[in-house]
Amino acid sequence: MAGGILDLARAASEAALATEGVYSLGTGRYAEAATYEGKEKVSGVVVKPDEVEIHIVASYPLARPIPELAQLIRERVAPEAGSRRTSVVVEDIEVAREDL
Repeated sequence: MAGGILDLARAASEAALATEGVYSLGTGRYAEAATYEGKEKVSGVVVKPDEVEIHIVASYPLARPIPELAQLIRERVAPEAGSRRTSVVVEDIEVAREDL
């Protein structure tokens, strides 16, 4: 990707958030999940030299099983990720208010 790591992080973020069953991007459990370049940051996506790691919070009730949701996100991000492996980290599940 010619635009740099922030462009890749933004594209991955948009692809994940556009996927049915994704409530939001996660922020990381033990360390912040974000990509930095200069003074800018994209939260919820970590771009490494050989991997794009996308942290999500899934919606409940689930639109599809978690493994299928992760695979769909990987497929959406793969064209932007190029040769980088794409990993999806499901940090949490957000329960819809009417289901409480």
